[in-house]
Amino acid sequence: MAFSKVLYFMTMFFTTTSMIAESKTPKIAVVGAGLAGLTTAYRLQQKGMDVDVYEARSRVGGRILTAKVRGHIAELGGQNITDGGEAKNMRRLIEELDLELISDTVSLNYAYYTGKELIFAEQLLRNNPFDPENLRIKLNKLMQESTTMRDVLRGILEEENPLYKTLAVRLAGYEGATIEKLSPIYTETLYHMLLGGLSAVHQGAGTETYIDLLSIKGGNALLPEKLAQKLEGKLHLNTPLKRVSKNLDHTFALTFQDDQIVTADILVLAIPCSVYQEIIFDQNILPLTRLQDIQKVQYGTNAKILIPFSAPPPARIGFFNDRLGCFFDVNCNILTLYYTDITSRFSAETIMETYQQDRPMLEIGFGNALPPFSTPVLAEDQSFASYENPVGYSWPNDPYAKGSYSYIAPGQEAQLTTIKEEQGEKVKVLFAPINQQLYFAGEHTSILLEAPGTMEAACESGERTSRMIINSVNL
Repeated sequence: MAFSKVLYFMTMFFTTTSMIAESKTPKIAVVGAGLAGLTTAYRLQQKGMDVDVYEARSRVGGRILTAKVRGHIAELGGQNITDGGEAKNMRRLIEELDLELISDTVSLNYAYYTGKELIFAEQLLRNNPFDPENLRIKLNKLMQESTTMRDVLRGILEEENPLYKTLAVRLAGYEGATIEKLSPIYTETLYHMLLGGLSAVHQGAGTETYIDLLSIKGGNALLPEKLAQKLEGKLHLNTPLKRVSKNLDHTFALTFQDDQIVTADILVLAIPCSVYQEIIFDQNILPLTRLQDIQKVQYGTNAKILIPFSAPPPARIGFFNDRLGCFFDVNCNILTLYYTDITSRFSAETIMETYQQDRPMLEIGFGNALPPFSTPVLAEDQSFASYENPVGYSWPNDPYAKGSYSYIAPGQEAQLTTIKEEQGEKVKVLFAPINQQLYFAGEHTSILLEAPGTMEAACESGERTSRMIINSVNL
């Protein structure tokens, strides 16, 4: 008995010593080559870490998808950098990688299409004036009493009011889901919309509000592509993850769709929560309740159809009806039709019908400046593909995203906003590291609560995740 105890402790000693020795140069696997995963891997590589990135798609960038429409750069995915506020993390990467920015200032002026006529924002806001201080008090009370954003909105406007209908579509477009699916936590966004703005990072100033549009010159997809170049030889495309299990030595065994098995000491999951159901996680990887909570995170149902204009129209104004909003990009030559909910789930067979239903609004809004009708096509999942006709992409139908960006549903407020400190960094409790081996990255894990679902949130999460790993390895 004494000998077996000695043998046990000796085994534990040498096993621990071996793990410490190996921890100096751990093998790190990052699953997901969107902005979050690439940022994590890039920073780890800069510190001399042995890191590989595995991506299900045949391209990098995730929900950033740049296209060329009649020679003009346009974004089918992540578009405006300033949606992330100052976006200091993304700007730092852009500067490091010698990319340039292109900017423009545009009016938030818009009009609501009733099906017969256009009602401009100035008139809508003038007909429904709100004192900022009183509005804040009323909305705070409604937020505490409500279950959904629909409850909040109904507390200040009648459902038949054109402003109510406009705000319902604008909230769905900006936050990702229809108002009955959104938590009252988005009341802050509504507050700024009622005062002529768009959100906490694009605040209003009465009926005429301007916001800054900012994107990467040449296309936002240049950023992930530049990051990928830095990881040459360590990036593996077309490798969808199928299973995560543990080896006897406590390392991870990653099984991919082609049955390739990769071993890693540290694993970073930089994939949307919406695809966790496609992966088998052994019970010793993730506690079941935590896995279920991650799988319950909701994703927006947003899609775009891009309409090329031969020349910018005289007035660059946005339009809304009960199912979409439309706006011009930073180059002024591309009109983006932005769909939410059921209308966003178009396919190659149904995209023309979707587009045709909204032509009457565009014809009234733009008149002779509207290009003649041409059949829209569904975009390829390929960056910088060229198109002559209108082109669209449905993120809810994307097999590796299953949605546009994460949002907080009713009842998920505490779960998706509670933050604690771990390894010297702040983290959302739901996405805190497990045993300094399993890490989570992505816009859904970001601690930037005022800029959720943005490219900046993805970059922030990647920067923070890499710092945690570096700190743990250097302990």
